[in-house]
Amino acid sequence: MIGKPSSLKCLMAFFLLLNCTFLFAQERVVTGKIKDPSGNPLPGVNVNVFGTRISVTADVTGTFRIPVSSESSVLVFSFVGFLQKEQKVGGDSAFNIMMTYDNADLDQVVVVGYGTSKRRDLTGSVYSVKPGMVTAQPTANAMEALQGRVPGLEIARSSGAAGGGVNIQLRGNRTLNGTTLGVAGSTATPLFIIDGFQGGNISDINPNDIESVEVLKDASATAIYGWMGANGVIIVTTKKGKDRPKVSYNGYYGINGYASYPKARIGDSYVQLRREAWRTTGDWASPADDGKIWTNAGEAQAIANNQWVDWQHLLVRNGIEQSHTASIQSGGDKTKVFFSTGYYKEQGQLRGNDFTRFNMRLNYDQKISNIFKAGLLTTFVWTNTNNRPDPLNYATGSISPLGQAYDSLGNIKWLPLGVSNGAKNPLGDEAPGAYKNNVIRGAGTVNGYLEITPMTGLSFRSNLGTSVAFQRQGLYMDSLSYSNYGLPSLARQTTTFTRFYNWDNILTYTKKIEDHSITLTGITSFTRSDEDQLQAEGRRQGLSSFQYYNLGATEASATRLISSGLVRSATMSYAGRLNYSFAGKYLLTGTIRADGVSRLSPGHKWDYFPSAGIGWNIHQEDFMKDFYWVNNLKIRATYGVAGNAGIAPYATQSVVNTTAQGGQGQNFGDIPAPGYYFTTTAGNPNVGWEKTASTNIGLDYAFFKSRIYGTLDVYKAHTKDVLMKRNLPTSTGTSNIYQNIGETENQGVELVLSSLNTKGRDFRWTTTVTFTAASEKIVNLIDGKDIIQAETNSLLIGHPVNSFYSYKKLGIWQTDEKDAAAAVKWNGQTGFNPGDIKLQDYDHNDSITIADQHYLGSTVPKWYAGLQNTFTYKGLELSVYIFARWGQMFNATYMGKYNPNGNGNGPANFNYWTPENPTNDFPRPNRKTPINQYNGYQSLNFIDGSYVKLKTITLAYTLPAQISRKVFTDKFRIYATANNVFTVTKSNLLKSYDPERSGAEDNPLTRQFVIGVNADF
Repeated sequence: MIGKPSSLKCLMAFFLLLNCTFLFAQERVVTGKIKDPSGNPLPGVNVNVFGTRISVTADVTGTFRIPVSSESSVLVFSFVGFLQKEQKVGGDSAFNIMMTYDNADLDQVVVVGYGTSKRRDLTGSVYSVKPGMVTAQPTANAMEALQGRVPGLEIARSSGAAGGGVNIQLRGNRTLNGTTLGVAGSTATPLFIIDGFQGGNISDINPNDIESVEVLKDASATAIYGWMGANGVIIVTTKKGKDRPKVSYNGYYGINGYASYPKARIGDSYVQLRREAWRTTGDWASPADDGKIWTNAGEAQAIANNQWVDWQHLLVRNGIEQSHTASIQSGGDKTKVFFSTGYYKEQGQLRGNDFTRFNMRLNYDQKISNIFKAGLLTTFVWTNTNNRPDPLNYATGSISPLGQAYDSLGNIKWLPLGVSNGAKNPLGDEAPGAYKNNVIRGAGTVNGYLEITPMTGLSFRSNLGTSVAFQRQGLYMDSLSYSNYGLPSLARQTTTFTRFYNWDNILTYTKKIEDHSITLTGITSFTRSDEDQLQAEGRRQGLSSFQYYNLGATEASATRLISSGLVRSATMSYAGRLNYSFAGKYLLTGTIRADGVSRLSPGHKWDYFPSAGIGWNIHQEDFMKDFYWVNNLKIRATYGVAGNAGIAPYATQSVVNTTAQGGQGQNFGDIPAPGYYFTTTAGNPNVGWEKTASTNIGLDYAFFKSRIYGTLDVYKAHTKDVLMKRNLPTSTGTSNIYQNIGETENQGVELVLSSLNTKGRDFRWTTTVTFTAASEKIVNLIDGKDIIQAETNSLLIGHPVNSFYSYKKLGIWQTDEKDAAAAVKWNGQTGFNPGDIKLQDYDHNDSITIADQHYLGSTVPKWYAGLQNTFTYKGLELSVYIFARWGQMFNATYMGKYNPNGNGNGPANFNYWTPENPTNDFPRPNRKTPINQYNGYQSLNFIDGSYVKLKTITLAYTLPAQISRKVFTDKFRIYATANNVFTVTKSNLLKSYDPERSGAEDNPLTRQFVIGVNADF
């Protein structure tokens, strides 16, 4: 008698049957070749069996092999820049697949907050940077290459010094507080998410490691990141491993020279200014009187010896810039690895200024099973920066071009004119041992994730990461250096140790029922930031060779100081998101996020921020079938509220410091007794969230087989309870306090228009235009009145945060206006004369007073735009990029380098008024009147900063594939690039000046010429 089978035997039989069924179903393998529209092999195409996790990648010849389960299986082919293609297997075993270009990239998968989405399913305003755009311009910072290429995103290099960073702002400035320790008018920058993690530094990333960049602009797109995304979000994804191994080298080498900077007066130009200054007071009439004008004995002697010095020529050199990156992408079905190492070196225009960076990155992804997947994303960066103060403004506007820069032995002559009252030598910091400012920084990021997919449509991912950075700054200034001339030598060391921790948990559920598609996302997010700093300094260093290393050798006195501190802040957040789609036509996104931050006042730390977005893919409607020329047409609309808590940690508290530092405080005999005092910022228990409600309406379009495509966005944002560090009366005993004091409003229009102008077998011409027209203004302040603080940072209702408030210059009073000039009084007393500054009399009372100071303009442009044209012929490519910024005003501080008394220097292109030269640029020289004593001199600095710049030109050649293989490469490209080529300005006053620095007089931008190579093996 046969007994009843046991449960264990039944279970084993079931698994054996299941395994046999699986093996039987996988016995069939289909193959094929994939080509582009020109018939060339297309490697890297992803081939997936629809509805399964089975996928492969086409090899270098475009060939693929993939197992299928039945004739009803459907293969899905996808590749960036091409339309997704589906192919039913049927009874065939081999296929020839022709991919079609998709300029609109509707099926492109883009990275959004805590997930991905197809472009056709987006409701928010998300702009994707195309592959290769990040490396289109040779630069150490990837964001600099995107200037003008993303509508709504303003990017400008902050300094022309080696290793200089960039200023970034998305959709204008809506806060008075910003992120720079609460300084009014500082800009609030977007949040950077690097490989799904916060806390990274974009300047640490090698641009060659970046795979894609997405810019999230409206509340619907950024709401999932809560208050940290209040100023926009930039998501950066670095490269990952691939099934097909690839080794790459990217490198370039070039020179840097100043793009444009005014030359100083020298020779006749300098002498003539001195003559005119003395002529005005009646002390000079002809060259016979030249002996009177050289009152400085050193200058008189130098004139007699014809000793002229071109200080700019001696200070400036051609810098060098080079970059080298090697990487490998490899892996298989379960393991994928990307490793890269990079070296970047930039030598500045000034001796003693250079920047060196080493990068290493390892991205490791492991498929443990069909359920578990894990990965590790690590990076390490080491930088070494040597800085020095920029003496160019001094060499251009102050020091006389007379004298000797070096003595007879070739050593720097500290006093070029050889007299005690003469100016110091701007080359002083270049003397051996005179000056050293060195910053060494090491930073590492380790991010790990575990992803669990227990069933189809459900996934859980946990991200845990940390960023750690250590920085040491050493500073030594000798008593004879340019920076510290005449003062005791100074030695200082500052060390900073920062840590950032980020732990995110994301639960995602996706379900499709007939025409309904739903994705639910739940998130928890925790971050913590710690920073501690130690600084020690002393005066009168024992030996200059000690520099900042032996601080114990400095003078033991009250000048020896030591200080340290710790700053910590933390956040906790919960969020949920719903994405719904019906038939791929009607889209809905809803998000709610709760944020709690430590830096706000008790009782005000938590708040909720909702958003919603809808979309309609019109081109998929039946009534659009006859409009065959419409390939994409989608309307989007979003609304949301975002919070901002961007104030300094502990800013809501009254913090106590000790007076014991540096020997201060009290003593009881030999026993020190430190005292305590409150810091200058008073505590406020009522500081809460700054909230921005924004609306965005967008249109995505593609016409004529996607030959013309782009986006159009219109937005408006209203911010209330604006955070500000407000000044307090001195009688309070403190200086300032944080408060929620007002409202601001931002609105704008953003347009992207791309076109495929010509498409032939060998020739292709594409154009992309990005255009942004935006405005911003303060709607209300705490008492409904303007806050007049200074000419450059007053807060004016109805105008942008960064506005200028001063006298308005109309020109220069001319000779035929003598009577009219005399009738206008300065503060009701002294009249004006021909050659004086002509100012706007707003109240028409013939008296220029403080009441005639008004709003002049703002740093906010009326519009800015980029124009990219790319021409390709076979392997040859020419790319030309133009950038424009129009309608803004500059506080051109270098305008103050005009020295009308003739005792200093100044830019040679400054055109000043004389009876024979009735210009409206600068007033008449006067030896008895320095510039800051001219009535209305403040108005000289504020000028129109509109400009158009030929930003980048690149000429490249890519070897044909058959030739590349002969030299053992898959792809070999050589190129030459010129950057910051040429600029046209609206104002003639900006002649010989690169306006991207917004009127700053130090560290001008550089013009670069490089030659580079890209090679894949």
